[in-house]
Amino acid sequence: MYSIYRVSFPLDDNDTTTNNNNAAVQLLTLFNEQTGQSTKSSLTIEKIKQYMLGMCDRRSNERNCTYYTSLGNLMFIMQFGGPTAGQVRHIDNMVPNLQICCYMSDSCPSTIVYAMDDGDGSPVTDGTSLIDFWERYGKSVPELIKDILLNHGDRKLKSKWYTKYFASWNTINSQLLCFGKLYQPVAYQLGMETNPPGTTLLAGGNEIHAGPPTTVSRMFAFAIGIPSEREDIDTYNNSDIEDEEEGEENDGEVQYSPVLLHIDFCCLLFSVLDYEYKSSDNEDLVREAKHFLVGILIELVTDYPMKAYLLQIDEERVDIRSWLEHILNRIDINQSLDGLIEEAVISDAIMYTPDVIKRRSRKKKKMRYKPTKK
Repeated sequence: MYSIYRVSFPLDDNDTTTNNNNAAVQLLTLFNEQTGQSTKSSLTIEKIKQYMLGMCDRRSNERNCTYYTSLGNLMFIMQFGGPTAGQVRHIDNMVPNLQICCYMSDSCPSTIVYAMDDGDGSPVTDGTSLIDFWERYGKSVPELIKDILLNHGDRKLKSKWYTKYFASWNTINSQLLCFGKLYQPVAYQLGMETNPPGTTLLAGGNEIHAGPPTTVSRMFAFAIGIPSEREDIDTYNNSDIEDEEEGEENDGEVQYSPVLLHIDFCCLLFSVLDYEYKSSDNEDLVREAKHFLVGILIELVTDYPMKAYLLQIDEERVDIRSWLEHILNRIDINQSLDGLIEEAVISDAIMYTPDVIKRRSRKKKKMRYKPTKK
């Protein structure tokens, strides 16, 4: 068994009362006491910050790129015990910020960074390149899916009641710009098995990465480097002033793995298909599109079947959690998934967000109890 903890540093270095009770500060104090550090050589928050920003400066000088002038999300991440199989690969939403990992335990395995296979084409960064990627790998993309991705990829998702659950995405294309690479297969992975304390990993905000498998305890200091030029954020996100005012911090707390990204993608597109494309004339086309989306999801789950997905889906999304648990159980015992795939395609609750389910439920109740005219 193992446990993983995140211990955040205080936001205000000068708040003495709060800092004295802060777990990260107490860990530094204990380390200095146990190792007999003098006041001059003691390890402090300020020294950790200076070191991390210094490493960012080295990277900026070598690559002639943006300088990082401040830090966010500074914390210790500690794993006690083992073994652990490691994390599923994922992307943290933090562009244009930089991830900084300073390993602090002996023989510490580094975070694994993945290079993705573009399949002799462009990486997935928007609806057009996603269609191209699927077709390069031999998939026949339904016409309705193509139409949504090609013609509605830049539409604000907050503009429709049935898509506003994903308003934080801004648009489909902006979400794929950040997370689209997750659809691609892995070409190779980079990671070091043992690192002495002080080894530091710097990675771009949209790099696909994962915590490594390990049999021992592990500790590192983590932070995000924030660039001096705010304009980079607006350029990357294609955000207008209104979106910036909504408080997008890009602090890495929003993250997606391939399965969780596509679950949300299914929930978004199922609603668009129902409310914009479904009619008596094209019910078969809508059904084809839904089958395609669920089929992609099954491929992703089969590639990396993990119970941890269930813990990462909001508790209020009961139907998708229950359905996914059945999928994982059947994969575990090598049973057919056909029945569950069909269930997801025809269900009014599984591949939908809580707000859409509630609105549909209220509408059904009104229709059920509507008085008849005499």
